[in-house]
Amino acid sequence: MATVKFRVLHKSDNAQIYLRFSLSRDNVFQSKTGKAINPAFWSSKTSRPIQKLPEFKNLALELNELETFIMKSYNSDYAKGVIFSKEWLDEKINSFYNRIDEKTDDSVFIIYLSNFIDFKKSIASNTNSTIGKYNNLKDRFSDYQKKKNYLIEEISAKVLLDFKNYLIIECNLLETTATRFIKNLKTVIFDARNNGKQINHQIAGFSTGTTNSEHKVFLSLNEIEQIKEITTLNTDWNIARDWLILGCYLGQRASDLLRMTKKMIYTKTDSEGNSFRFIEITQQKTGEKVVIPLHDEVELILYKYNGDFPPVFAYNQGSNSALFNRHIKKVCELAGIHEMVRGKVYNEITKKNEIVETEKCNLVSSHICRRSFATNFYGNKMFTTPQLMSITGHKTESMFLNYIGRTSDDWAMQTAKTFKEIAQQKIS
Repeated sequence: MATVKFRVLHKSDNAQIYLRFSLSRDNVFQSKTGKAINPAFWSSKTSRPIQKLPEFKNLALELNELETFIMKSYNSDYAKGVIFSKEWLDEKINSFYNRIDEKTDDSVFIIYLSNFIDFKKSIASNTNSTIGKYNNLKDRFSDYQKKKNYLIEEISAKVLLDFKNYLIIECNLLETTATRFIKNLKTVIFDARNNGKQINHQIAGFSTGTTNSEHKVFLSLNEIEQIKEITTLNTDWNIARDWLILGCYLGQRASDLLRMTKKMIYTKTDSEGNSFRFIEITQQKTGEKVVIPLHDEVELILYKYNGDFPPVFAYNQGSNSALFNRHIKKVCELAGIHEMVRGKVYNEITKKNEIVETEKCNLVSSHICRRSFATNFYGNKMFTTPQLMSITGHKTESMFLNYIGRTSDDWAMQTAKTFKEIAQQKIS
């Protein structure tokens, strides 16, 4: 049976207190606790300080807690098949007193996160966007914890809730954005667990909330028809209109859409001799290669520009996207896209994003292209979800459904309706 005993081995005025951990007669380990005492105030009989002074009473309580901690750690690690040694005992004593090198010890969350980011950078498949979100997490959590460096195992459900509230209240982030930070934080903690780190037992069962509450703004097929009909004397607006229509039928982010050229287009013939045109592009954010069949609406616009895509607004990618965003708001306003909907708008007074009810044209941004494509064609039974995902680049069906604001229940209902139609065809 494992036992813990404290000992004072020297007679100096500031003698070290040792912890003796015994598993059997031949299996005994001894380590310094880092605590010292004058031997005159130490009882060999109780292996505790003689409690004549308040500081010795506190020291005795501290040693009792240390003994309890060691025994609990032993019982937990014994069940896991851990091999016990002096190094194990040293680690547990240091853990109890939080004695760590906060600059190098990856039991510290920020240190582990830094190493996690470095590892992600070393893998070619990880994009700048992926690295960026974990760098943002590191910056936000460093600001949140201030002078305290949390150990991985100290991050509990309470810490997650407190961090989320900090992001919403102190950093003026929307709840959906704060939720994404918490999800990323949990990803890092679970990675630490997979690498042998102790994590708080509350983490696995902690619900981060959902990002599906974010309002999904898209252009319907009818609204796209309205946009097609407008003509203006402003060249930039006309070009933005054409890029917007292209985007709604190509299903890509602005960073990919606005760098498309005719060189990316190729023709392929099927076994029956039918020719089809496709565009192939590697998505900047994910690094995924996607192949997109060219819709008739896309071909019409390409024909207008002699087989090529419309000109861009600027050669700098950031400026190009910014101008595109600005122009398509005006295009949708001219097209009469005035339906009142709820969405995210930046408040110049509070300097914070807010969910408000406003005209849809005010909520239009470049991302509406990809979401409109996904939403409009998801509702068409002629297309399967995997077909659409191969174009949008979503990895899983749940990610795709969350993106367009649908749930698995919606998918089940669509399937049920198809079953009903099949049954009615058999009867007729």
